Amino acid sequence: MTKIAALIRFFGDSKQSLGTIMAMDGAKLFVAKTLELSDKNNQNNISCIPKGTYTCKYTRSTRLSLVTKRDYYTYEVLNVPNRSGIRIHSANFYTQIKGCIAMGDSHKDLNADQSLDVVHSGNTIKAFEDFMCKEDFILTIK
Repeated sequence: MTKIAALIRFFGDSKQSLGTIMAMDGAKLFVAKTLELSDKNNQNNISCIPKGTYTCKYTRSTRLSLVTKRDYYTYEVLNVPNRSGIRIHSANFYTQIKGCIAMGDSHKDLNADQSLDVVHSGNTIKAFEDFMCKEDFILTIK
């Protein structure tokens, strides 16, 4: 059975979008907070992706592997119109993402810039990947 997750955005301004992601596996539920760039009509590297339904696969990221100097695997969001390389990865601040989705266990202004960030992103991403068993899933963004 294909796993599913839903990301519900509840706030957006000129810099960023905030939301909650939920995934179910039988009776188990995973919930985390999300951070994305603001909606700028799906423009590459400066916008969140459009609302819709997407397939996500656990794949090697060439860009993140170069940055970290090791093989780096994350979930890739596929079939985004006119976009590629969209990832669900660890980041705390909107300045660290280029159209991708960051996750954390809560929202908090970590750097006193009056914008909410995501907290404990690395641990949350690992927990999500473990929960999803690194298997493909369907992501619906609302």
